[in-house]
Amino acid sequence: MEQMKIANANIEQISGGPDIPVIVGEVELQPKKGGSVFLSITEAEGCPMIFKTDHSVLDVLMDAENIDDFDKLQAENLLYAGEDYSELFENSDQIECFEGVRYLVYLMRASWEDVDKFIKKTVGKDLAKVKVPQIDVEEEIEEL
Repeated sequence: MEQMKIANANIEQISGGPDIPVIVGEVELQPKKGGSVFLSITEAEGCPMIFKTDHSVLDVLMDAENIDDFDKLQAENLLYAGEDYSELFENSDQIECFEGVRYLVYLMRASWEDVDKFIKKTVGKDLAKVKVPQIDVEEEIEEL
């Protein structure tokens, strides 16, 4: 994998309370040769959808009203969709930029306090040099 710097990362909860919690997140990676790669995720009830784009799509993921933009994003930029994370981790060698995806999934699954600390500690660093802690879904898969 080419060297990528973590330029920015963000996680937001866009619904909750009596509604189904929907969490969205994004990490911006910068290859050494320039430009940016954005890995974005939305998760509701443990069902993730992960996208890879050349620009931020958080606004699309956060705006449930604009279904046309979301459908276009899904048709053109979907990297993974599943009922859970098991296939993602079981087929990690087939997922493009998996270490960036794993970083993003950690942000989605960790506590809010841990996420804030982890983002502050890792932004600006080379992705390959960042040690992402084991994720709860990885632990669940190992137990099976």
